[in-house]
Parts: sequence; structure tokens; C-alpha cells
Amino acid sequence: MHELSIAQSIVDAVEIRATECKAAHVTRVRLRVGEAIGIITDSLTFCFEMLTNDEPLLDGTKLVIDSVPHRARCRHCAKEFPVIQFVAQCPTCGEWSDEIVSGTELQILDMEIDVATVKTEEAEETVGTDVIQ
Repeated sequence: MHELSIAQSIVDAVEIRATECKAAHVTRVRLRVGEAIGIITDSLTFCFEMLTNDEPLLDGTKLVIDSVPHRARCRHCAKEFPVIQFVAQCPTCGEWSDEIVSGTELQILDMEIDVATVKTEEAEETVGTDVIQ
């Protein structure tokens, strides 16, 4: 189950960035996941929830996954087409393509955080929400 190690890497990266931004809590993390990398999104979500369950900074964080289709571009006729079952043969001219244009991504796009309340001598700043990319 490689989804567990991927989820752990996501949690680690999010914790580092949230700490840098002085977040009180992370409410949402949005990913871009390509169809060709073989991640089962339900398993990734389950692993992410399991890992964040006991982390005060991340407890209850919603994982949003944007799926990216596996697509290629034909070098012969320049048509873009879907890659089905990893077969990158152009349906228009029949040429084989090795120019993959999408579907191999795994990126953290952004995260939504609650900003901590800051007390100063004059006043107390209110908690806010911010989206970090």
C-alpha cells in the first residue's frame, strides 16, 4: 500500500508549511493526482485521515483530490488523445506516442489554514482563514 507512504509525505509537507505560516489549524488540503500514477484515491484519503487524526494541527483536515486524466500528444499528427490502459497509440493516425502531456502529476496545490489569534499589548487580532499555495 504505497498510499500510506504518500499520505505521510503529504502530511509532513503540510505540517512544515503550516508551521512556517503560523497556522493554528489546517482545514483543507487540495491535491492534483494524475490517473497514470496508480494511486487509489479512497485509500489515500483513508491513510491521510488516519495519519492526521491525532495531530492537533491537522485533526479534521479535509483532503480534496483533483484527478487529472492520462493524455498524450501524437508527434506525427499533433492530436491530443486519452491514454487508455497505458496504450499511447494515436486513435487518429495510429502512430505510437511517447509524449505524455498529463496524468503523471502528484502535487499539493494549496491548503486552507486558520490563522492563530495574536495578542498584543494594544489589542487581540481575530482568527482568520487563509489559502496557502
